[in-house]
Amino acid sequence: MRPPLSYVPALFPLVGFIAGMLVCEMAGYLWIPVVMISGLALIVARRRLPVWTLPLGGMLLFCGLGGADMSYNRLPEVTDDFLSRGQWSGEVLEISENDRGIHMVVRSDDTTGVVADMLVHTLHGVADGVVPGDIVSFRGTLDRPSNDKVAKGVDYVGILARRGIVATGFSEEISVAGHSDSWHYLSWRMRREAASLLMRSSLSGEACQFLAAVTVGEDEWLSPDTREAFSAAGVAHVLALSGLHVGILVMILGFLLFPLGLLWDWRVRCGVVIAALWIYAFLSGMSASVTRAALMASMVCGGIILQRPYMSFNGMLVSELMILIVSPRQLWMPGFQMSYLAVGCILLVMPVVLPWVRRAPWCMRWLLLTVAISLSAMLGTGMIAMYYFDIFPVYFLLANIPVAMILPIVMAGGIAVMVCEAVGSDPAWLCSAVDGIYDVMLRWIELITSLPASAIYGVNITWYVLASYYVAMCLGLVALWRRSVGWSISLAVMVLVTVFVGGVTSEEEEQWFIPHDAYFTTIICRMPSDGGDVSRSRVEMLTTAPDIAAESLRDEYAERYRKFVGHPTSAAEQSISIVRGNTVVLPACDGTTGRLVIVNHDSILSAPCYDGGIVDCALICRGYRGGWQTVVDSLRPCRILLSADIPKRRHMRMLDSILSCSQIPVISLRDVTLSSSDLPDIFKKIE
Repeated sequence: MRPPLSYVPALFPLVGFIAGMLVCEMAGYLWIPVVMISGLALIVARRRLPVWTLPLGGMLLFCGLGGADMSYNRLPEVTDDFLSRGQWSGEVLEISENDRGIHMVVRSDDTTGVVADMLVHTLHGVADGVVPGDIVSFRGTLDRPSNDKVAKGVDYVGILARRGIVATGFSEEISVAGHSDSWHYLSWRMRREAASLLMRSSLSGEACQFLAAVTVGEDEWLSPDTREAFSAAGVAHVLALSGLHVGILVMILGFLLFPLGLLWDWRVRCGVVIAALWIYAFLSGMSASVTRAALMASMVCGGIILQRPYMSFNGMLVSELMILIVSPRQLWMPGFQMSYLAVGCILLVMPVVLPWVRRAPWCMRWLLLTVAISLSAMLGTGMIAMYYFDIFPVYFLLANIPVAMILPIVMAGGIAVMVCEAVGSDPAWLCSAVDGIYDVMLRWIELITSLPASAIYGVNITWYVLASYYVAMCLGLVALWRRSVGWSISLAVMVLVTVFVGGVTSEEEEQWFIPHDAYFTTIICRMPSDGGDVSRSRVEMLTTAPDIAAESLRDEYAERYRKFVGHPTSAAEQSISIVRGNTVVLPACDGTTGRLVIVNHDSILSAPCYDGGIVDCALICRGYRGGWQTVVDSLRPCRILLSADIPKRRHMRMLDSILSCSQIPVISLRDVTLSSSDLPDIFKKIE
């Protein structure tokens, strides 16, 4: 009998490839030739060396290939000349819109050879009519990404780097110069045409939005409340195209092509399925999860056509290797990681569980199978989902079982509606049926989210805990397969290590933030309850924004500082309270408090709203027309903060004047987001 690892020959090449990518990211690429030559030497001399030298040589060879691939696909270096040019052009890859404006990812087509992805922000109305695939020209400002303007602990530079973005900027002048013939544009056009077929049918608006997301990946029309409800219930994976949707599509194709298998060779049916899957993958924009599922399904059908055996886990490893070769930065994307962790755990756990499922009565087998798949997927993705999104759905199992039953019916109905609309027919009865079934699923999800403690928000998972958990999970899977006492003891020890690491690596909790905003000044502060219970503390937002803009800011900051707020975004009215005033008492990290006065108009100084006590900080904002000396004479603050919403020239003049003419400490908030842990001694009195 062959050893177990011989069933997964892609394991060692994949491990070596990923190791090479990581080493190249941290230590450069000078080591690549040495490692590749060593791997080739071991492979050539394998007959004279022990048997383990062949997998080791393959691993070293692919380690060098991974480093070379990462080096070839490294982010371009943008020069100061490129950033200061003032005008740029390129193809729009992505475009999104929210209350703050329009955001585009543009790939420059610089004639000097600099091909860089830029994140460009603009105002509403400036980029109307711009779609992915357009060639745009814009004027404005560009700069390298920085972590100074975001909350502490948020690696904004790393997030953009994983998406390949090397510059961010703002523009108020954007013009469309033409259209690109790239596959991004063609894929977007196909998705939009398919979604338009749903929109012109008799389906309800919510059902159209949901079906556009789960059939062709057009999820930009989904409302924030729908996303939050699915996330809190633990079924957010339904809204993103993945192997689940590809599997449902294969079931639908198998049913439709069943007569084809009777009339012709079943190999023809497999070939048609492979072609349909890759058309669907192109339609979805070649996302990692759909590409992975299409590759695995193609290998299964290819094995049937060639009459060769196929192992699912090895097929998953091959698909992962192929995706990383084409796009190595997918390794750092949360969707890529969660997709493969979910499928890997399902493929490793289900062979052990299936014998028990088969012993159950036939009427219970499907239910037990759904439960086992859901638990296996959560085993692989639960911890990493908490790491990235700070949320854990408590009743995920109750939500997933009915959704797994209803989703194939809804998708099949949506595809049938699109086909009917394409031929000029509007099946009102079918639309009513799909609306009713979708309404049942949505009501069930809303019921789950309305249960007490339906989701745990603000979960703080460090990478130490994450690494310890997955080591323990691997030991548990080995113990499950081998049924060994030694592996079980190792699992117990690793679980204890995970719990211990999670207890000693908790981060210091922030007390307040002053977010960076170019239009308003806002302070978000956690106010303790009367009894001092931290779990019952409230979060208040003091802002200079008008009422309408303040509500939009509250929703935005509830999402941005979700870990700090600790409540769902859909309940932002309860999670952050909007307060008005010009004086706030802020807690410091050492347990003391300090008084801060917001100076946003001249009348604050003539009739101050504080009780005559010591002012620890004076925060000068947009709207104040006087000089800084007047603030010092009237309030006598221990420190001065200059808000980011002060116009740039006035901000810099006031900063230079205070630094040159006064001994009072001054802090500019123009390029930073200030928090309590950034300046733990901000309220200490100056002698």
